[in-house]
Amino acid sequence: MKKYSAIRFCLCLNLLFLSGCWDRKELNDRAIWLATGWDVAETGEIEISGQIVIPANVQTQGGSGGASQQGFFTISSRGKNVSDALQNMQTKLPREAFFGQRRVVFLGEEFAKRGLKEYFDVNQRASDVSLRSDLFVVKGGKAKDLLTVPNPMEKSPAVTSLKEHRQSGGRGDTAYLNFLIAANLDGIRPSVPVMEMSSSIEGEKGGKVDSPNPKVVQLAGVTVFNRNLKMLGYLNNEENRDLLWVMGLLKKMTISTPQSKGGSSINLTKIDCKIEPIFSQKNDQVSFKVILKGAGALQESNSGLDFEYSENLKLLNKKFEKVAEKQVQRTIEKVQKEYGQDIFGFGEAIHRKHPIRWKTLKDNWDQTFPKTKISVTAQIKIKRIGMEGPSVLFKDSEIKK
Repeated sequence: MKKYSAIRFCLCLNLLFLSGCWDRKELNDRAIWLATGWDVAETGEIEISGQIVIPANVQTQGGSGGASQQGFFTISSRGKNVSDALQNMQTKLPREAFFGQRRVVFLGEEFAKRGLKEYFDVNQRASDVSLRSDLFVVKGGKAKDLLTVPNPMEKSPAVTSLKEHRQSGGRGDTAYLNFLIAANLDGIRPSVPVMEMSSSIEGEKGGKVDSPNPKVVQLAGVTVFNRNLKMLGYLNNEENRDLLWVMGLLKKMTISTPQSKGGSSINLTKIDCKIEPIFSQKNDQVSFKVILKGAGALQESNSGLDFEYSENLKLLNKKFEKVAEKQVQRTIEKVQKEYGQDIFGFGEAIHRKHPIRWKTLKDNWDQTFPKTKISVTAQIKIKRIGMEGPSVLFKDSEIKK
């Protein structure tokens, strides 16, 4: 009897290991999604586009036979809402759409102006969609058009955009997550990086992919969103770097002094920022002191200074500090005047350091921020001067020691 009981127990135990694959989905039954585009169609409906991998071509791109074959294709469809558009799109696909590998989300300019609050729920509700994605607004165009622009050096526009963003020292694949966080806070308004279609040679119209001057996708700054998640306007690339510096998200940047004053450049790789809220004792009004910090290597100097002397290094540090202070101050004042939205996070600085005072400020922060006084100071240090002290192009009599 004990023998039969042991056999029955073993058979029941085996059932636990034999029933785990009933709902599996094979890889060759999935359409792997790299990027999504959101647009407003001519009919006023939502148009969703996708960049999907062509598995056969991707597998052969490392070999001699597949280097010229495109590794992706673009598909789009319209609908009453996002789910309806995706349902209509599935009728064009022989495989089930899989969003688990999605890397980038592109928003057409008109769609961003319409507002995101009523459409983005599907991204958070789907269990197979990663929040660690890059997010861009397409300046002056539609997302579906940008998704068709390949890059000679990368396999797809999605990978191109992601790598360009990383190389610029920006937010990288945390842009979408940062957007969601800002959308749910009172002390900061969302900002989204911008991409636009251009040509590889500046000032000339781009040609075909295999031409010496192909069309390319390039970073073009950042957008400003309001509380209702509607896009208000743009900042350029320089202003975007200023914004990221104040936010504490910038990873690297180059600061240059005017060429008329002996143009010099420093490549900052250690970058930080501190925001100090200051409350007046008279009327309890808030102001801010922004302290920018940066250290890096000297890349260029046409000033004739010999940097083996510490006084010359201090002099150039001061020049870089003045450039940084003026540049960031100008960007902050532009945002205050033109958009009135705190995309820097000054409100959150109050929230962290003075939570009780913040309770009385947060409801009217959009009206308070444009009038708030903000001062900027910079602390720049040259850590390395390169291979030479003075430039070899200057004679001894021209070198300033």
